[in-house]
Amino acid sequence: MVALNPNANVVGFLRQYNLPFGVGVADYEKSRAFLGLSMMVQAYVPWFTLIDKSGQIREQHFGNGPFFGNEEQNLRQAFTKLLAERGPAAPKKASAKAKK
Repeated sequence: MVALNPNANVVGFLRQYNLPFGVGVADYEKSRAFLGLSMMVQAYVPWFTLIDKSGQIREQHFGNGPFFGNEEQNLRQAFTKLLAERGPAAPKKASAKAKK
């Protein structure tokens, strides 16, 4: 989870909600630029963005849309779908015969 608001009170937020995960802070304008969101586009809270390990944005959801009607189920589906995708094949290790 990342706080984008200026002067975010992350410590107070963590204390208030006793979250089982970390929360970081990021620059609002740089984050919007990375996410491809013009400053002219209103992005409502909550704001969920799923970024894969290669840095590609896979999903974005804002405000009170249907994604937030059942967050746990929708998050599980999003992560399960992403984890099911095959990544690039791992390089093969040289066999003992090839080393001789």
